[in-house]
Amino acid sequence: MNLRGRLSETAGGPGPYAGHSSGYSRRVLFGRAGGSVHQEAVIAELEPGGSVDLHLHAFEEAFYVIDGSLVLEATGAVERLGADDYGFIDRGGAHALRNDSDAAVRWFEAAAPQPGATLEDTVFVTGHAIPEGLERPYWRDHFDPADLPEPSGAILAGFEAANVDGAALKILVGPATGASQLNLMVVQYVPGGFITTHDHAFEEGFYFLEGEIEAELAGETHTLSAGDYCWSGVGDSHALVNRSDKVVRWLETQAPQPPSRYQARFTAEWERFLAKP
Repeated sequence: MNLRGRLSETAGGPGPYAGHSSGYSRRVLFGRAGGSVHQEAVIAELEPGGSVDLHLHAFEEAFYVIDGSLVLEATGAVERLGADDYGFIDRGGAHALRNDSDAAVRWFEAAAPQPGATLEDTVFVTGHAIPEGLERPYWRDHFDPADLPEPSGAILAGFEAANVDGAALKILVGPATGASQLNLMVVQYVPGGFITTHDHAFEEGFYFLEGEIEAELAGETHTLSAGDYCWSGVGDSHALVNRSDKVVRWLETQAPQPPSRYQARFTAEWERFLAKP
């Protein structure tokens, strides 16, 4: 199962934050309604003067600011975040949001386990709840494209140049930063960069920030560009190639986190294996 869409054509609203926010809207890119069972990803927006009341979740949350200025109050700390700042809020970490600038702020947000289960997983509170036993219930950092490694085929363990080339990635949120349920990464392909047809034992989601990509989803080919998104379910085949003359960059989620081995099953690699005498 897979899906794709365009942000400009995706409906939004306050969702579970209705009555506890002002000037806030969220557009769900992929989640329960689209077939996902492990994660939810949204583009959230706060208008000038907008705010979201103090709340906490029963899931992990990773975020990446796309544009604008966001004031985040998390577990007692107050941070001003700008474009390409990103971070992580652990389960149970209370946080509030506001926009005291004169322009709207937008950010990408991924959550896992998937919100909307039987329990009440978004709760509005007073005070600064900090989960017991967590040294870093919240943290933030900044992404710079210069942080990406040189493009190659060795983007992850076990990947080979025959299956991937011209690619670079940086895991922003994952096991090394305290997350246990999801990965959030930035991926970039130079012109000609590609990954051949493959599938995974986990879900992947993509939100494109700049450039253009040719995406093969379950055998159908689509051209996606900035503001587009797609999602691939467990066992759903997909491939990507940059046929343009400019770099393409996107945010990518993985949930659950990939296994230590066999992170991808490449169709051509398996066929070569079977063809050996």
